[in-house]
This record gives sequence, C-alpha cells and structure tokens, in this order.
Amino acid sequence: MKKIETPLGDVYQLSNNLTKAVIKVAKVDDLELVKQHMQMIRNHFGAYSFYLSDTRLVKHTSMEVRKYLVEQATVSAVAILAKNSITIMLANIFINFSKPPYPTKLFKDESDAIAWLIEQGAETPKT
Repeated sequence: MKKIETPLGDVYQLSNNLTKAVIKVAKVDDLELVKQHMQMIRNHFGAYSFYLSDTRLVKHTSMEVRKYLVEQATVSAVAILAKNSITIMLANIFINFSKPPYPTKLFKDESDAIAWLIEQGAETPKT
C-alpha cells in the first residue's frame, strides 16, 4: 500500500482510484497547508479519484477551508469519517447548504464508508 505524509496527516492508496487521508491535526484552518495537502495527493495518486477522509481527530475546520474543499471538483466522491452523531449532523447541514459538485457522505464506520465509495465507482481496496 502506497503512503505519503502531508502537512495534515498520512494518505494511503487503498486501490487504483481510492485514497484515504488520516488527518492528524486538531485544527484545519491554514488554507495554504490544505492546498499543499491536496496538491501532494494529486501529484502522487492523480485526480478524479475517490477519497476517504478520516477527520475523527479534527476539532475545528475554518469556513475558508470548508469552502475551498467544496470547490475541489477533482474527486469523484468523498466519504468523511466523523467521531460522533452531532458532528455528522452539523457537517450534513453544511454539505446540504454548500452543495458540493460530487457525492459526499459522512460515516462513523470506515467499512460503511468504503462500501459506499465502491457503490459510487471506487475500486475495491487491495488487501
């Protein structure tokens, strides 16, 4: 499994078109670091892939960063892992309001998130 480290955490290639990012910082509010993170992913894994974002350690994301991420149309679908139901509810409100140009869904369970990404067209992860 191919892995890279970015300023925000670790990114793994689960299959040819499925990547998983484990965000290891509590605050995601530096837009330049987020842009660098996204560029590193594109450089190593390509664009128009399926993306699993493990945000369970994140406590705060700035509005500027959230808006930027919604505008990233180089992904086919995004599944986001969140820690609890309240976080999922609040994030779903933002997603419904911002209407990203790609399917986006939040999950507590990683296997459910991967199954959903496969339904969206991602290749099954390599074992």
